[in-house]
Amino acid sequence: MDDTASAGTPDGATPPAKTSLLRTRIRQLTTPWWRLLWLIGGLAWAVVFNIVYVTTGGTQEWWGIVSVVPIALLLLDLLRIERLERAAEQKRQADLRKQI
Repeated sequence: MDDTASAGTPDGATPPAKTSLLRTRIRQLTTPWWRLLWLIGGLAWAVVFNIVYVTTGGTQEWWGIVSVVPIALLLLDLLRIERLERAAEQKRQADLRKQI
């Protein structure tokens, strides 16, 4: 085996394809369909409330806070999904170690 080959793959074998982090994040934001709708609606909500906040001269500070609520809730949901996926992956890895 030459020095440039990785230790984990035998000669001539290709390593398994891994999805990129960006592709995974986009998939999480757009799957299922309601999460994509939530993202688009949250962005529209933020734009509308920020326009209202700016046009009122910034006197009603709660407009600015309200504008980020849907995006913040979406991010919390994504963090929850990420945590569940990591826990499932760790459990799968632990089960594989037990089999060996």
